[in-house]
Amino acid sequence: MQPTYLPYAAIDLLQSYQMPLIETAFNSLANDWAIEFGFPHGGCQQRAQIMSLVLQKKFNIDHCKVWLFAPAALFLDNAGMVSRQDEKHLSPNGLLEWSYHVAPMVRVAHDGRTETYVLDPAINKQWPLPLEDWFNALNHSETGRFCFVLPDKYFFNSSYHTGDNYELTTLFDGSFFNYENPAKDNLAVEKGLAIQDMVRKVYHEHILPLMNSSNVNDMAKLEDLKAIFGNATALDLLFSQNISGYSDNTTMRYVVTHHQAIIYEAKQLFNERLLYWTEVVNSLLQ
Repeated sequence: MQPTYLPYAAIDLLQSYQMPLIETAFNSLANDWAIEFGFPHGGCQQRAQIMSLVLQKKFNIDHCKVWLFAPAALFLDNAGMVSRQDEKHLSPNGLLEWSYHVAPMVRVAHDGRTETYVLDPAINKQWPLPLEDWFNALNHSETGRFCFVLPDKYFFNSSYHTGDNYELTTLFDGSFFNYENPAKDNLAVEKGLAIQDMVRKVYHEHILPLMNSSNVNDMAKLEDLKAIFGNATALDLLFSQNISGYSDNTTMRYVVTHHQAIIYEAKQLFNERLLYWTEVVNSLLQ
């Protein structure tokens, strides 16, 4: 059962391709660009954007993006999410839970008909997935709504709640904004990609040894590091925006006080990868 379709871009107007070309492009995205797909706790919009730039610049492949919105991104009083098993065991409930997910999609000519395939190595790093299989790989996808948008659409706009307090929510307001300033020159894509690279290294050097430790004194530190590096929102706040996360053990004061050496190392890694990704994106924007 598919999620409800929201009409935006007319994908029937997309050029269709033979599967060998799409597989070549997919393998390049999955393996040649150093994009981190193994820690998809957040950052899907940044991965989708860098993949879109590569598809345009290096392969000249006509494509769109497919967005899937869970109920939590659509309704104020519904916390329903789409999910995947967290293979890295960073999430407290063992699940990667998303209020939205996005990836590039293409049209493939196959046996006299045209089919829609999603290029999402964070879900399957071996091959492109038919749209239906992509939905099936996301638990509870049928409870949400999906749409196709043009590749220059970077992220969605959020709506305002007009109850007691007129405040911005995290709900999809039905519109998207382009990959342009201020997001482009504020390095929104590069920061998201740098965070995922940083998490990979911190995970292997600091978190995984604690997971394998039999020392009970390591458990409190492990829970702290999981709360920091397994939480996409906290990572964005702490590293991209340099402000405190939402929980007690992800405030700026807490993490610097209790995990100074790891946070210092993580910030260095983040800055190094930010420079790297800025060079890559600059080359794709020329």
